[in-house]
Amino acid sequence: MTRYFLLCVLILSCFVSLAQKDNLEVEYSIDVVDESDMFGTIIFYKGILKSDNIKSEFKLTTKDTLIDSELFGLFENHSPSFQKLFYKDLGNSVINYKETRGLKNAKIVKDKSKITWTLSEETKIIDGSKCNKASCEFRGRKYEVYYDKDIDFKDGPFKFSGLPGLIIEVNSLDGAVKMKANLITYTLEEVPINPYEGLVDIISFSDYKKQYVKHFKKMTGYRSDIDSEVFIPKRYIEYLVE
Repeated sequence: MTRYFLLCVLILSCFVSLAQKDNLEVEYSIDVVDESDMFGTIIFYKGILKSDNIKSEFKLTTKDTLIDSELFGLFENHSPSFQKLFYKDLGNSVINYKETRGLKNAKIVKDKSKITWTLSEETKIIDGSKCNKASCEFRGRKYEVYYDKDIDFKDGPFKFSGLPGLIIEVNSLDGAVKMKANLITYTLEEVPINPYEGLVDIISFSDYKKQYVKHFKKMTGYRSDIDSEVFIPKRYIEYLVE
């Protein structure tokens, strides 16, 4: 009887363990090198995605990088205090995050950013896995994306999601934006709760863009005593000034 009881407990614990491994953690590298004019940007990120296929958290931090840019000269990517957290409601295609760029006071952006994907029969082997191709236009750039249908998570880096598998690689056709999954782990950890839930200082992405455009015009119209100009980006990953 005791032996039978222990066997049942062991089987039950195995089922519980398997059920708890439904969550996913993915580490991405994200490179943005936009040198098409002085209003682009250069920045290198590490991104960590934690997803349960219903909601997810995507956390960006910067990577220390030194690059010799033809347009910007010697450029150092070093912001140890920088961190940006995107919280996705995958079912409703809503993303919340805190934004400071171009704003006098930080705002919570509520971004309803459902992407329209075009699926392709084309495939590519990435790190030993067969991935399918998809394409889209999103916020000023055209992208080619590869996703793994064997990893049944409709999620990915930054604001990209909605494909029938985990997004492994993202490349903009202009060559400025590159994203790649480096490490994929199944985890027992739950996705953290939404830190923006209940906050009231919220704006839409379109309203945020309007405020950024005002900031852009103000700064680019500024002249110092030595008649020097101020250059600020029109574009990060997304276009903010058309």
